[in-house]
Amino acid sequence: MDKWIDSMLYKNFGSAALLILVIFNSSSLCAEEITVAFWNAENLFDGYRDKRTPREDLFVPSELREKLRKDGEIIRELNADVLGLMEVENHGVLKQLIDEELSEMGYKYHVLIDVENERGIDVALVSRYPFLCYCYDVPEFYRGILTARVSVNGKPFYVIVNHWKSRFGGGEQQRMNCSNRVIQIVNELIPAFEEAREIPIIIGGDFNDNDSDLSVLNLEQQGLVNTLKSLPEADRWTLPYYNREKSEVELDSFDHIFVNKACQSGNSIRWISSKVIRPKRMLTTRTFDGIQHVWPDDDNQSHIGYSDHFPVVARFEIVGKE
Repeated sequence: MDKWIDSMLYKNFGSAALLILVIFNSSSLCAEEITVAFWNAENLFDGYRDKRTPREDLFVPSELREKLRKDGEIIRELNADVLGLMEVENHGVLKQLIDEELSEMGYKYHVLIDVENERGIDVALVSRYPFLCYCYDVPEFYRGILTARVSVNGKPFYVIVNHWKSRFGGGEQQRMNCSNRVIQIVNELIPAFEEAREIPIIIGGDFNDNDSDLSVLNLEQQGLVNTLKSLPEADRWTLPYYNREKSEVELDSFDHIFVNKACQSGNSIRWISSKVIRPKRMLTTRTFDGIQHVWPDDDNQSHIGYSDHFPVVARFEIVGKE
């Protein structure tokens, strides 16, 4: 890892973007337990046309207000200390979400990785605690891996936010490239920055692959722990999909939370539990082939929903004294 600078500047270093965020010099919170969550908010766009993103959706003001309200409801219910978000168009709409819907949540620290892509969907991080962050590029893929070094009660740990290539058009190799890049970040780049000190690392987000797919198994083979496997398989799904060719509903576990061994040894933070959150307000039903299925209230034609993904959350205990 090159250099992590404490500033509000956005700089390009080759194909990697360096974003460092420490916004306020406020008194630190004292915590005994923290929660880290990841959520693909699905199409959180602003109301302006951007020539760089010709395939983006565009909200009229009333639609944007409804989208912000609904996303705010879910995020307030999650009440996470650190939250990784996917499918946010830009920092302007992220800040609008925080200012208008999350002003009482204590999210003083936030960042978004703005990359050029046709749909304008980016990854972001909001936090009650200060962090430094770095975005690592991925070979043959436009969206990087957002890596943040968070400090709670003087205890540092890393949160790695992912949104891997979608399944439209395949993308298996690009998802594997993302997986391999995460492994390199965990095994080489973070240890180099920490001078080989063992430090907890939390990896999560929308991988667009299931537990049984090679890109996800690749992480497990490197010693990372798939924490949602602590749940029964029937409770792990985060995204339903109607397969028209097979005339069946598939329940995909595309959203994941992995931890490294340092998150289990408990030297600074210790993983307690993980789960998929299905808020009642997000639940609706869809009928396929005469059978009714539980479904997330997502965007559907002119309807502004919450998201097509359910959030995932992990709890951690703060161990020992500062």
